Amino acid sequence: MGRQVVLVVSEDQAGDRLDHCLGANAPDLSRTRAREIIVSGLVTLNGSVVKPSARVAAGDTIVADVPELEHLAARPEDIPVVVCYEDDDLIVVDKAPGMVVHPAPGSTSGTLVNALLGRDARLSGVGGTLRPGIVHRIDKDTSGLIVVAKSDRVHRRLSAMFAERAVRKTYVALAWGRFGAEEGVIDEPIGRSRTDRKRMAVDPTGRPAVTHWRVREELGFATLLDVSPRTGRTHQIRVHLAYLRRPVVGDRGYGGVRRAFGDVPPHERALAKRLNARAARQALHARELSFEHPTTGRGLRFVSPIPEDFGVLLSLLRHPEGERGRVVGIDPGEARVGLAVSDEGRTIARPLEVLEGGSVKRVAAAIAEKADELEAQTIVVGHAVRMDGSVGARAIAARELAAAIENVSRATVVLRDERLSSAEAERVLRERGEKTRGRKSRIDEMAACMILQGYLDAGGAEGAR
Repeated sequence: MGRQVVLVVSEDQAGDRLDHCLGANAPDLSRTRAREIIVSGLVTLNGSVVKPSARVAAGDTIVADVPELEHLAARPEDIPVVVCYEDDDLIVVDKAPGMVVHPAPGSTSGTLVNALLGRDARLSGVGGTLRPGIVHRIDKDTSGLIVVAKSDRVHRRLSAMFAERAVRKTYVALAWGRFGAEEGVIDEPIGRSRTDRKRMAVDPTGRPAVTHWRVREELGFATLLDVSPRTGRTHQIRVHLAYLRRPVVGDRGYGGVRRAFGDVPPHERALAKRLNARAARQALHARELSFEHPTTGRGLRFVSPIPEDFGVLLSLLRHPEGERGRVVGIDPGEARVGLAVSDEGRTIARPLEVLEGGSVKRVAAAIAEKADELEAQTIVVGHAVRMDGSVGARAIAARELAAAIENVSRATVVLRDERLSSAEAERVLRERGEKTRGRKSRIDEMAACMILQGYLDAGGAEGAR
């Protein structure tokens, strides 16, 4: 059973926000939980349901129907997530597109919080029962990196680091149009839209918002950008790019789904329409996250390669007739990196060579150079997923290598599950009568071949249509 709280606003509380006032005066009700039940429509101010930010006046009556805590608590669910890093203080997750970060009224399951609780993760309580551990958010249809706190102390420290701009976030965005410069800064305040309360907008009365952008690649009527928000406003990147009339491709909230193509050259309009149709969500990905560990002070940096659905859009722009020619397969390892290559028809994979291990940048540059020599438009990187679907150090290293290759190559980079490739390669070599002891490079080559052949057999040869 819940309970009802009735408060009359005093003179000294006049002008305060509703959620502040309720949280400060209702017994055992935090501001965060007060906000939750206000958003849920369970609180009235003088008989009307209003927003948490509504200002109260002396003599106002607040009535709150407070449900039992468990009715608003996030519940554990068995949902796979890619955890890039975890220790006793925090978790860094690579969120898939389409996943909501935390439960909210009307959407209480299938979120990142549900998934983390399903892994028995202990999360901080600062965010309340619906947002435990959530220090910052990315939109449902934005993919990429997010850090989650495990303790209240770490949560507060991370929040302060975000406020102090001590956390660096870099996104990659595909935007309509061309920018006319290599880089720039958008310094425009953002507030709630006056015509649609679900959206944000550039507004002179809004909060300061600064976004830095840099052209990563020009793709005709669209541009691939690196975007770094210097502030953390809701929908900031999407709002700022829309303000420049360069909205994110596929962004249904801010004009990224096109209805007309008069600004696209006539010979490119058919391709623009195809791109528009293929963009199932906003082409925005949180690609890099770096900060000092709030407890140890150690510098942490994480990168996430562009996800497959985003990569399809890039491939469509780079290769409108579909990807052709050879495909390169990679079996990444610390000591050696095995390479394989397909025929031009993309049906058969064969071992190519083995590169000596080294820095990620050096190995990525060597792979990009080899792919360029072979005129390969696709590079498939083995992704060492564990048997239970989780990822470990090898998979994280593969993701870093894939992201580094994207930095130096225009080829489409694809991650491919390789959990059995090395064992299968060793078995095949034994069946052929080849000795595998002392011939690890041969196994690495063959493992790369297995990864690539699996990609080809699964339909990767069809390319982006």
